[in-house]
Amino acid sequence: MLRWQTLCFLWGSIFLCLSISHRVSAGHMSNEPDFWVLTALEPPFSLRNERGQLEGYLIELVQGILAEADIQQEILAGPWERLIQEAQDKPNVLVFPLARTPEREKEFHWVLPLTSNVYGVLGVPVDDTPIRSFAGVNAVVPIGVLGSDFRHKVLLAENVNEVMPYDDYDTAVSDLRAGKLGSMFFSDAGLRYFCFKQSADCSHIKLLYQYDTLTSYIALSKNSDAKHIAIFNTAAQRFLKSDKFSQIQQSWLLKLQEQGPFKLHIKNGVLNLW
Repeated sequence: MLRWQTLCFLWGSIFLCLSISHRVSAGHMSNEPDFWVLTALEPPFSLRNERGQLEGYLIELVQGILAEADIQQEILAGPWERLIQEAQDKPNVLVFPLARTPEREKEFHWVLPLTSNVYGVLGVPVDDTPIRSFAGVNAVVPIGVLGSDFRHKVLLAENVNEVMPYDDYDTAVSDLRAGKLGSMFFSDAGLRYFCFKQSADCSHIKLLYQYDTLTSYIALSKNSDAKHIAIFNTAAQRFLKSDKFSQIQQSWLLKLQEQGPFKLHIKNGVLNLW
């Protein structure tokens, strides 16, 4: 059986309650370390429904792997900056969907690829001159980006002017459409989804500069114990080959195609967003 304790943290104006589970058997508590499962909401792949429950393609996949591993732990959602900090500071923290970048390569155990996406700078072209580097992005500022996201850090490292961090994509896309932003560091698939959600015609917004194609993963904190790493890796590979995995993918492929003008395809178990 499981005994649950709840801890609540105040991050700015956001409360996040983390539930700690302890396995209890034959009247005594085991010494197994706590295991955390953390995510940041990435609509439409992970979001809260009208009842406040987490749902979406990525949520179902991770829940399936947890069940395969016989790990009974809820998925907790919070802001990216805090999730990365938790994963870097504590053992046995599973976080998803985490973009696998060169800077993060040695900081995590990379368990399973989930989605792959093309990232870049999107906006209304100001002339016919192509943007070939971040230096050219200064011609289409201010540029919006999700705060504390890896793209935010890239813009700061590249010394791009007038970087405007946002708490959510919805507001950033609205400001881009309204002309309050010159551009946005995002993905074409993500832009099309939010434009569809806002019932807006964004056909005039183009990919001005292609940054990279990155794959997002389920990842474990680097200092996780060997037992949890082995259990989760094995469970992920079993689940990847299961009928349940295929059913979830095919079901959500149809649902996502109904939610917007997505160009999607699945290859080697990875959902490619183009």
